[in-house]
Amino acid sequence: MSERASWGKLRRMKSYLLLGALLAAAACSSSSSPPAGASAYDASTYPSDGGPDLDTWDNWAQGFFTRYCVECHGVSNTSGLDFGTQSIVVTNQATIRCGVCVQQDPSWGCPASPPAEQFPLTDTAGTNPKPSDEERDRVVAWIEAGCP
Repeated sequence: MSERASWGKLRRMKSYLLLGALLAAAACSSSSSPPAGASAYDASTYPSDGGPDLDTWDNWAQGFFTRYCVECHGVSNTSGLDFGTQSIVVTNQATIRCGVCVQQDPSWGCPASPPAEQFPLTDTAGTNPKPSDEERDRVVAWIEAGCP
């Protein structure tokens, strides 16, 4: 292949990558507003009719993690597991899925720990909120959708 053909191929590849990035950015740029009177990140107040196919970090998942996870996995977590940060959730998605789900799928290859429904742990007073089975299924679906 000539040098000129190689440059043309490289230019086309760059164009395709740019187009893909633009499409991804456009898909992520839509936002939805929380219902009236709801805080921007309260997962329990979002209507469930949108469902996991439309869930993103901004419109649903961040609220889930804020409500149920950051009490232990927040900015002050000594292991650096701040689940208020999407990139950290993405990095730990396999473990989160295994511990949050209602029932583990054998294809996930979950270790013995964490067991299903392990997370969130119960606080010492036993008063911290726990997600419903529907919310657990929804966060698993969000993870399986690539944590958009």
